[in-house]
Amino acid sequence: MIRFLILVFICHISFANEKIYSCVGMSHFELAGASGAKEEKQNREYRFENLTLKDLNDIPCENIDEHLLCNSTLLNIRSVDFNLQTLTIEDSISGNKGFGHYIENFTGTCQIK
Repeated sequence: MIRFLILVFICHISFANEKIYSCVGMSHFELAGASGAKEEKQNREYRFENLTLKDLNDIPCENIDEHLLCNSTLLNIRSVDFNLQTLTIEDSISGNKGFGHYIENFTGTCQIK
């Protein structure tokens, strides 16, 4: 019984600082040099753990004035601004893929999952 309680306690500690948000909003995708942009409504999930956005690569964040600000230049240029008071998010990413340079912006409202 004591082993079980220790296991439960350790699991609680390891997930205590993790929050998952389900967000709904508009995505705007544009391929440089192509005619037109694509806009669509999307559902996205964001997972934050100990001031880190857990994604393809972990992106460090700062908590500044009730905003989680996350920036990365590892594979792409990415900037995330998550407002902790209003639960709104702005996610911008740009980079190169096999078909050229692209820019994608997502703005949405979130709720804790």
